[in-house]
Amino acid sequence: MTQILSETYLDYSDILIRPKMGMNLNSRRDVNLQRIFKFKHGQIRTGLGVFNANMATVGNFTVAQKLLGSGMFATIHKHYTVNEIGDFIQNARHENVPLDNLFITIGLKNIDSEIQKLKELESKHNWTNPRNICIEAPNFYIPKALDALARVRAEFPDAVIMAGNIASGDICLKLLDYADIIKCGIGSGSACLTRKQTGCGTPMVSLILECADIAHSVNGHICADGGIVDIGDICKAFCLNSDFVMAGGIFAGTDEAAGDIIEKHYETSEVIDGHRVIQTKYFKRYYGMSSEYANNKFAGGMSDYKTSEGRELLIPYTGALDKILQDIRGGIASCCTYIGATSVKHLSKCATIIQVHNQLNKVFEKYSV
Repeated sequence: MTQILSETYLDYSDILIRPKMGMNLNSRRDVNLQRIFKFKHGQIRTGLGVFNANMATVGNFTVAQKLLGSGMFATIHKHYTVNEIGDFIQNARHENVPLDNLFITIGLKNIDSEIQKLKELESKHNWTNPRNICIEAPNFYIPKALDALARVRAEFPDAVIMAGNIASGDICLKLLDYADIIKCGIGSGSACLTRKQTGCGTPMVSLILECADIAHSVNGHICADGGIVDIGDICKAFCLNSDFVMAGGIFAGTDEAAGDIIEKHYETSEVIDGHRVIQTKYFKRYYGMSSEYANNKFAGGMSDYKTSEGRELLIPYTGALDKILQDIRGGIASCCTYIGATSVKHLSKCATIIQVHNQLNKVFEKYSV
């Protein structure tokens, strides 16, 4: 029988973090943004738990290198070849880019070939320790996903494995028998149409609370994936007890994101010498990995049993990624000072979350420059 869960499920836009007095923190510069992660299979990684999404536009080598160099975590998408990944690893080592927090993404379509790809990466390009693997699927509820996860754990027992995506806590314990990090979030990404096309999904705030509670009870970790509109949403995810946060759209307009800068011209209402003023704006293309565009590019077209669960977007061009990364670090540090958290790890211990009906004053937003 169909059930309706009547409690309120919340998203990032439904909450704010209430400021409070702290005793030991006087400046943003005093905040420790690095965290030591101790995983259930014995591995240790250190960094600020912010990931780029493992999508073709932002899960590329250039974005990954920037995040790794900034003390964060990074993924690369699953469509790179062994030699392409190997060349990136060798170049990064030559340039002294730390690789401890780099996650190699594989898919579920042919897990035998994906495991072979990782083994070739080991033998040909010395991808050994540390090993970090992201097993990516939009729907991790299918039996094939759990079977693939178990196989990867058996083949790479010392690896840190991130798996997902899920949108409920009931599956967490099963996946954490093999995975170290569960990727939580279905349908919340800006380039995702899953909720529109299938009606499936769970608001991120409630999902993080549910999954973190279960995962942390068995020394597991979660990554909140999707729904990041502003940097404040990253802060909220950490305050809600998410260990990691994955974002795509906030990186998609940067120089480092894949794709050319697209120039568009718009006729304005302003008239000079009898002619309407033309305004030029710049964009970059961003698309979901379940979109028709991505299926045409990577899978030879959309299969007749599928619907497009992603869309193409033109994201406003935002310039160098360095500025975004600085804003992320600065935003998190500032959040810590507002609630007296001396480190990013302590955000969830110090946070008080309040439910709101309006979080931003947008009265003059259309006049912003």
